[in-house]
Amino acid sequence: MDLISILATVILVTTIGTTVVGVGAYAAFKLRDKRKPKAKESDGQATGPHEPIFLKRYVPPSLMESPSAEH
Repeated sequence: MDLISILATVILVTTIGTTVVGVGAYAAFKLRDKRKPKAKESDGQATGPHEPIFLKRYVPPSLMESPSAEH
């Protein structure tokens, strides 16, 4: 075999291998998506959309006391 035939074979095998890996990854993604647990009601009391929870920002005491903390 000459060099061109070898390179063409390598490119063909690489392309087919990449396609097989891509199809396998897509199938694994779909299987994982089907296994995802469904969202359930917490107490059954919440009838409307869930409200976001806002947390209070933590500022270390050393920054609260320093005069250069003007963010």
